Amino acid sequence: MLSAYFRTIFQNWSAFLSQKNFRWHFIFTMLSYFFLFKYSRIVMTILENRKGTQIFDKFLALLPSVDSSTTIFILTYSVLFIFILTCIPNPERFLKAMQAYCLLMVMRTITIYLVPLEPPIGLIVLKDPVSNYFMSGHHGSYILKDLFFSGHVSTAMLFFIISEDKRVKYLILTLSIAIASLILLQHVHYLMDVVAAPFFSLLAFTIVRMVHNDIQVPVFIKRRSNSNH
Repeated sequence: MLSAYFRTIFQNWSAFLSQKNFRWHFIFTMLSYFFLFKYSRIVMTILENRKGTQIFDKFLALLPSVDSSTTIFILTYSVLFIFILTCIPNPERFLKAMQAYCLLMVMRTITIYLVPLEPPIGLIVLKDPVSNYFMSGHHGSYILKDLFFSGHVSTAMLFFIISEDKRVKYLILTLSIAIASLILLQHVHYLMDVVAAPFFSLLAFTIVRMVHNDIQVPVFIKRRSNSNH
């Protein structure tokens, strides 16, 4: 069964990469991803030195500050692993996912610039070995002001929206809710940062679908069709 899975991946990617249009789209998308990853780090480092507004979040005030860094790290990369594992056999879907993620990175830098915020009261630094290594500020300092909107939640929800298998969607949705809850419990983000994140995820993927002339709004959970209708 495992060999059939890898054989499917190889056959599908070989077929799609043999198409010149898809090949150039894929190369451009991957180059854009690496550029935007570096661009985001530079922008976040610059904006980290800017004075923002600290909001009194009534919802966060009701929650104790609990360090859940390890659990958030495990859940976040579990979502990433599950998504890649289930999406990569479909090259076209995977390409759209990468393009939507690139767009999401651009959206975050714009919104963080437009909505300058100070970290919430009671913040416990989110220690993610991977993102902290690539996205840390000068001299290894943590980036704390990349607030509106949540990168963890928006990415997880983007994977939820893009996934096609119903069971995978429910699993990723459950993990996404858990990530969002723990991030709020750790006071890493304001409530508005977390609530807004899925809307930007949906917007990013919808724009990508429009560019590909696939303008239907993504369906969250597909319902079974009724044979009587």
